[in-house]
Amino acid sequence: MADRSSEADEPELIRDPEERARVEAENTLRQFDAAIIELRKWLRAPSRRLRPSDISALHRVLMDRLSEYSGIYRPAKIKIRGSRHAPPPADEVQGLVEDLCEYVNQHWGDKTPVHLAAYVLWRINWIHPFSDRNGRTARIVSYLVLCAKSGKGAAG
Repeated sequence: MADRSSEADEPELIRDPEERARVEAENTLRQFDAAIIELRKWLRAPSRRLRPSDISALHRVLMDRLSEYSGIYRPAKIKIRGSRHAPPPADEVQGLVEDLCEYVNQHWGDKTPVHLAAYVLWRINWIHPFSDRNGRTARIVSYLVLCAKSGKGAAG
């Protein structure tokens, strides 16, 4: 399987590999918890829809203490190792994320949960809005949309 991780010029905030792995694991669990809290809000307010700030907030939790750009759209060009896809220029990211949310929100009533979740997963990965951890962010946002649209969520 090819390595498809992002290549961005960004300083490492944690150099020790064991400490970095510990923080990454903690942040992954915290990101899931944040998504569940958001999901519960969506389920209590059925008119609630996806916003760019939701995507950024979930990325911010995931990258806390790991990146100077946590929750912030990438400031420069990015390359994906092992992929021929060239993500759009950084100055187009904000508009593309807004378009993604607009598509989901406009089609909330006429598309299936799987369609909307798959669209979110594909589109965030295609845009690659952040310097790192786009795949993880795409998966959690996709999960949030899938659960919210289906009206079901994690127990708790």
